[in-house]
Amino acid sequence: MFDDFSSDLRQEIAQSAARLMFEEGISDYGRAKRKAVKLMGIQQDAPLPTNAEIDSALREYHALYADENDAAHLLELRQAALHTMQLLKKFNPHLIGSVMEGTAGPYADTDIHVFAESGKELEIYLLNQNVPYRLDEQQFRMSDRPGKQKHDLVRKRVPVLLVETRFGTQRISVFETDDIRTAPRKNGEKAGIHRMNLLQLTEALSPGKTASE
Repeated sequence: MFDDFSSDLRQEIAQSAARLMFEEGISDYGRAKRKAVKLMGIQQDAPLPTNAEIDSALREYHALYADENDAAHLLELRQAALHTMQLLKKFNPHLIGSVMEGTAGPYADTDIHVFAESGKELEIYLLNQNVPYRLDEQQFRMSDRPGKQKHDLVRKRVPVLLVETRFGTQRISVFETDDIRTAPRKNGEKAGIHRMNLLQLTEALSPGKTASE
């Protein structure tokens, strides 16, 4: 019986966190969980959902509440991402996150992973292209070689270049070239995150495709 209560509470937190991520553009799972717990007025030691559970709740929320304006905005975000990825083609760009998955809300950031010898290489390239940016960093859970087991995952900080567009912020995370061989992991998931390369995004935006595909 306690297990059922714990499971129900975890699901409620997941649903609340998913709503916050969609409606407020929160991209950090931990922040969404903490804010959901606070808004729900429950104890800080409550059983928290995994990121995968929040993703599932986010897909359900999007299916229930997204409207035509959300679909149009998602298309704009993907088209803007395509433009940036074409500009960064030499860095093997990949789209990830809610824009790729089709669950982006009105304030969502666009997450793009690129692969270079160093963050400085991309900084110099953007400067030469007259693209303004701000510097940040982010920590990812990933292995340092393909096939590494979950308990051997390491936490890796990578530089993030923030580019402002008319459709919101694009977060360009700069990984080492060899990192293309193994994708970062989300908490609660054994498989790496899904990534969409330039060709796949181009095909997704071809005539006849819908924004949610």
